[in-house]
Amino acid sequence: MEPGDKIRLRGSAGALFLVTVGQPFTKELIERRLESGEWSWPQDEPAAAQASGPEPRTEEKSKPAPGEDSPKPRTELKSERDEDGPPPQPRQEIVSGPDTGSEDGDPERPAQSAPKSEWAAYVARTQHMSLEDAANYTKADLIDMAK
Repeated sequence: MEPGDKIRLRGSAGALFLVTVGQPFTKELIERRLESGEWSWPQDEPAAAQASGPEPRTEEKSKPAPGEDSPKPRTELKSERDEDGPPPQPRQEIVSGPDTGSEDGDPERPAQSAPKSEWAAYVARTQHMSLEDAANYTKADLIDMAK
């Protein structure tokens, strides 16, 4: 390696890169990184890749008891399932609808996103005031009054 030489190396993540000998990559720095194993020559196979293979799966296969639901995910293979029994059913997720009523369950209460006119009519009806008086308040004030 002489200053100005361009050499191709393999980085610690396995990517190839081109480096020019000189500043900031001096011959000594390149040799130190090659010796430490941080960099390698492209023709060299990484030692870790040669020695290791895929790791075997270690999770434990689970099956819920008949009539019970298990919090563990089902990891059984399709071929291991009882052919006589029903197939696993998908879990159902309960999703609440939009805010359509108050916490006390008033079905006539407007939604939070309802227009101000609906809130004015609701407050006028429930707070015993005229619609004109309720319309003078802001929407935020009307919502506070309805609590």
